[in-house]
Amino acid sequence: MEANINIKEALFSAAQDLLKVQIQDIQKQLIDLQESSESEEKSSAGDKYETHQEMLNQSRKMLEQALEKHKFMLAQLNAISTKKIDKVEEGALVKLNIGTLWISIALGKISLNDSDYQLVSKDSPLISVIYNLKKGDIYEFRGKKAEILEVL
Repeated sequence: MEANINIKEALFSAAQDLLKVQIQDIQKQLIDLQESSESEEKSSAGDKYETHQEMLNQSRKMLEQALEKHKFMLAQLNAISTKKIDKVEEGALVKLNIGTLWISIALGKISLNDSDYQLVSKDSPLISVIYNLKKGDIYEFRGKKAEILEVL
């Protein structure tokens, strides 16, 4: 793993881009849903119309909740520091035997330069166990002991 801040900056940028694309996709789905609702109003009446409208309302509510969640995650991401850190805390890039984690937001895997990084929340069970530990510290998680290989 490259020992520099550029990895964090690249992860930050990739995560921002991913969230922005997801937000745009949700917004487009909301627009499409609105257009579908308007066209249905012009062509339907009775029970079919009521059922369709209820389904559209449920879909709209789910999309609006997803949009809020993604906007919140983007705001959380924007608050994360990319400076070098020497202990496991929010903003740290942590290399473990199971892979490399960036403690930021729960976004999942991002691949950069033929390496995979897991973006995880500081509230994840593993991070709760290793929080404030440093390179070389041993921890136990789910009955297995392991070492923190690197913290950036």
